[in-house]
Amino acid sequence: MMVSRQKLLEAAMRVFAESGFRGATTRRIAEAAGVNEVTLFRQFKSKTALINEAAELYARRRSEEALPQHPVSPLDELTEWCNAHLRLLQESRDLIRKCMAEVDDHPNIAGCVRQGPDVVHKQLVDYTTQLVRQRDLALPLSEVKVACVMLQGSMFADAMGRDIMPDMFPRPQRAGADYARAFLRMLGVDPTPVAGRRRSPAEPAARKNGGHAASAPRRNARGRQSRPPRGT
Repeated sequence: MMVSRQKLLEAAMRVFAESGFRGATTRRIAEAAGVNEVTLFRQFKSKTALINEAAELYARRRSEEALPQHPVSPLDELTEWCNAHLRLLQESRDLIRKCMAEVDDHPNIAGCVRQGPDVVHKQLVDYTTQLVRQRDLALPLSEVKVACVMLQGSMFADAMGRDIMPDMFPRPQRAGADYARAFLRMLGVDPTPVAGRRRSPAEPAARKNGGHAASAPRRNARGRQSRPPRGT
């Protein structure tokens, strides 16, 4: 029974991505799953219920690629996470596009599809908040959330638009690392591992200057502050 249900959900996503809500008839879904329509209606009350649960299945898959609770190696962890989500978004590109095209006619689809991004956003915000605290950066939660939205938006744009505008995005084999590195730089976070790291004397000044260390003024032999050379 559970195998048949899983088959139906997988088939519903494939047929919906190809033909949309109207074209995804119960007969076509049952044929794609290798079962009969009687089995379909035993498992689900209606096609709408089947499509909604299929969308929820996609949302759960988005939330399975979780970040560690305590950041240790931010660049490696975020690169792996970005690569996993880029891969899942690309594999689900047709389904996402079809949902976006039909959300006006079927508003209930939006709630199901939104579950995945919502969970992913919370995971990313929690991870980033921990990372910011570890590095003693004075970033408010509002800015952390904006940075996370920007990372998610960049990956979404990559997955949805690469086939149309391939030159706009990083090379596929390095996209995850590029997005992760840019995200860390945007936060002002050093991507080196946290373990064994000692705070340098310049870091308190860095926190007061938005995460960037202020360079100490140069002094001449008499102890007076010297001016930088002209043209610099």
